[in-house]
Amino acid sequence: MTRSKRILIGAGAAVLVAALIAGYLASPILALQGLTAAAKAGDKAGLESAVDFPAVRENLKSQLKASMTRKLEEDPKLRDNPFAAFGQMLLVGVVDKAVETYATPDAIANMVATNEPPKSISATPGAPVVEQAQPEAKKPKAKSDTEVHYGYLDLDHFRATYRDPKDGAQEPFGLVLERRGLFKWKLVKIELPGLV
Repeated sequence: MTRSKRILIGAGAAVLVAALIAGYLASPILALQGLTAAAKAGDKAGLESAVDFPAVRENLKSQLKASMTRKLEEDPKLRDNPFAAFGQMLLVGVVDKAVETYATPDAIANMVATNEPPKSISATPGAPVVEQAQPEAKKPKAKSDTEVHYGYLDLDHFRATYRDPKDGAQEPFGLVLERRGLFKWKLVKIELPGLV
């Protein structure tokens, strides 16, 4: 093998490795763009292939339950009340129903298309479970209207956070994707403001 062939093979291998690394690093951003495109187009099949709904539901349930527990522990009146723990146990069923209502293809598509979480998820009896604008009533924000930050949590988890810079005090909400194979990603967690 001549020297020029070895250089050519080495250069080809380096280009291949660089392309694999670039694809590996860019694949979650491409997956988010696919999720956003499916949400804006109303493509339920595309959305369902990009979202692990059981994982999203379980994560939302754990966030809401942790938030309820934190509020119970922070409020001195509730902390010392023996009926507060009983009420919290009853609200677990309401939380489960709220999450089942929220973690649907339509609700997630609306959130991704508008770059906003729902205004509220209520565990209060009698209140609407999810207060969220309808997709046709709310136009998607322009890209410049929303701050988006991307970052790897680890090699298999990637987070995108969204925040409206006009709402200075607003906490960002996030979408966490998990690697499924070498280049495939699925949404597994929605981080709602005030619950994380």
